[in-house]
Amino acid sequence: MHTADLQLIDVANAHHQLVTRVDVTACGLSSQQWCDRLDDEVWIRVSEGVFRHRATPLTWELKVRAAAMSLGRDAALYGPTAAQWWGLDGFSGDRVELVVPRIRRSRHPNITLHTTRGWHTADLLTVDDVRTMSATRTIIDLAVSGHQPDAIEKAIDSAIRLRLTSMARLTRRMTDLAPGRPGIRVLREILFDSGGESFLERRFLALVRRERLMRPLTQVNYTANGRAMRVDFEFSDGNVVVEVSGRLGHTTDRERQKDAQRRNSLQQLGKTVLEFTTADVMANPDYVIASLARSGVVATRPSGRDREAV
Repeated sequence: MHTADLQLIDVANAHHQLVTRVDVTACGLSSQQWCDRLDDEVWIRVSEGVFRHRATPLTWELKVRAAAMSLGRDAALYGPTAAQWWGLDGFSGDRVELVVPRIRRSRHPNITLHTTRGWHTADLLTVDDVRTMSATRTIIDLAVSGHQPDAIEKAIDSAIRLRLTSMARLTRRMTDLAPGRPGIRVLREILFDSGGESFLERRFLALVRRERLMRPLTQVNYTANGRAMRVDFEFSDGNVVVEVSGRLGHTTDRERQKDAQRRNSLQQLGKTVLEFTTADVMANPDYVIASLARSGVVATRPSGRDREAV
């Protein structure tokens, strides 16, 4: 094997199995030598100006990296591709979508390319050597581009669970970008019941909103007896803590001991601790609401029935 080929393989190994035309020249291969290698499919084009060795399998990750290398620094992963790169729930596949500033005009085969006027450095992050839209901006872009609400909900839940965004950050950035953008209304509706880390927590928040209860704080941290704890919800008006995240049903002595210690620590802080199962939230919401009411959580305004009777 030619020395230049060995050098090029070393370069590929150092750059996620990809090389550029600049790398080819730097390794000493002439244009004709390089064309011969392409014709013989020793090296194969993945994206414009970016290549892989034929021994390297073509994966979705490789295509994403090649597209990002081809487009350069003024491009970032967009929408579903960014969501998949971040590891958000509900997004997988083989499509490669990137976004560039609106002033740039570019065509690249096998890449879905978007443009945007809202090219802000605050939205741009580098993750595993690839520039991508932030998780916050990605969720907004998913709404703007018309993705289904259930897909957006999964993205929000997993982004919050992974500590990639927060309700406050999402709301603030959405407000900044809202004027004239379709999909923002849908996102606002989804955010009413967001802030938890699971579908069950979202359903609990939807139940609270439906019954016009004060919205609880979500994912609240406490320290008691030398241990850190995070609870699903806290209603500040009644000092009530609610857990719906599956801690019930533990069967081993050690699990039951940890549950009891956790509950005791919260009670020693003066908290009323309520625990609801999936069956409670999904199939017996009246029990949930009645339990909250007995613990001092009250409606912030009359229900529809009450208003009609006045």
